[in-house]
Amino acid sequence: MYDVVALGELLVDFIQNGSNQNGNPVFEANPGGAPCNVLAMLARLGYQTAFIGKVGEDSFGKMLGETIQETGISTEGLVYGANVNTTLAFVHSLTGGDRDFSFYRSPGADIMLEKQEVSRKLIEECRIFHFGSLSLTDDPARTATKQAVAFAKESGKLVSFDPNYREPLWEREEQAKEAIWYGIGACDILKIADNEIKWLTGLDDYDEGVRMIQKRSGAKLINVTLGCQGSLSYYLDKKVCGKPFLSNKTIDTTGAGDTFCAGVLGFVLEHGLDNLKEDDLEGMLLFANAAASIVTTRKGALRSMPGREEVEGLIRGRRQEQTGHKVIKTVPVALHSVDKVKGFVRDMSRIEGDVLLLAGKYVIDAKSIMGIFSLDLSHPLQLQIEGWKEEYAQIIEKYIEE
Repeated sequence: MYDVVALGELLVDFIQNGSNQNGNPVFEANPGGAPCNVLAMLARLGYQTAFIGKVGEDSFGKMLGETIQETGISTEGLVYGANVNTTLAFVHSLTGGDRDFSFYRSPGADIMLEKQEVSRKLIEECRIFHFGSLSLTDDPARTATKQAVAFAKESGKLVSFDPNYREPLWEREEQAKEAIWYGIGACDILKIADNEIKWLTGLDDYDEGVRMIQKRSGAKLINVTLGCQGSLSYYLDKKVCGKPFLSNKTIDTTGAGDTFCAGVLGFVLEHGLDNLKEDDLEGMLLFANAAASIVTTRKGALRSMPGREEVEGLIRGRRQEQTGHKVIKTVPVALHSVDKVKGFVRDMSRIEGDVLLLAGKYVIDAKSIMGIFSLDLSHPLQLQIEGWKEEYAQIIEKYIEE
């Protein structure tokens, strides 16, 4: 019996690692692929996992097969293709921490997975079936994926989906949107990035975007990752915000979203999807955000996943910091207009350390315009400043609710 079975791409991520003495970029070969990254983290947490996918019968493919086996992922569903090369991705580091992807996949082994090569036995034996959109870009993998999803649903399995949109891999934008809406319509658990919501729905407001998604999906649990701003969780009529774990040791964000996704699936394996409370969702986001933060301090993803003890240690450290000797000041503020929010964010950037807006159980970085606009601004909010200094009084006085 497997806890999670994932289908999709297993490839080599060549991640830029500085330059040589001649100024040429140097790339490090890291095993990767979003579905296997998710499984690797789940295996580190002690869950039984298996992968369904295809690699080439070449040195890269053999390295990948050995790697996932070493991480505790079953290779029973891994197929080696004799006449096609393993898919390669080059990840270029951009200013500000963003990444640019170049794929060598025309064709690549992952999109050559045939429907008859998909192990129904593995799907029958799992509790959650997970997939992403990259296996929907081309046939035969597209047909194989849809058949596997249909079988998982017929077998009563929970279905998890992560769009993981990569523009260069799609012939047309509309083709990508159609495939991602298919995945959203088929899943019970959705993990989606903030930029993907805007791209897919055309809406800047996350709440509105999620409402559009909910109308086209039966997903009970929708989680939105916000990068360095943390995350949001939507469960039925509940919404919970997860504060980020920011680190000055971040070197590579590859796999952070996959690590977060694994944290969520681990939570679902333990708690199910019924009768979840806000406290449950807060604990889920806390763990998933902490795990994602750790993986950003390491190169690659599949071999870099933290264990449960390390994640819980980071959470304990955060709690100890919060109960330290910093002076914390909380005041009510009113932000009733767009101009006031813009001015507020500019002023908050003058304050050192963490500045938070509290709305019930929601916690938003007060230096984030998009985060603030996700809140209901018609009512006063609580502004919390950690490490209060008297000179901050003049900065915040114009926003204090009388």
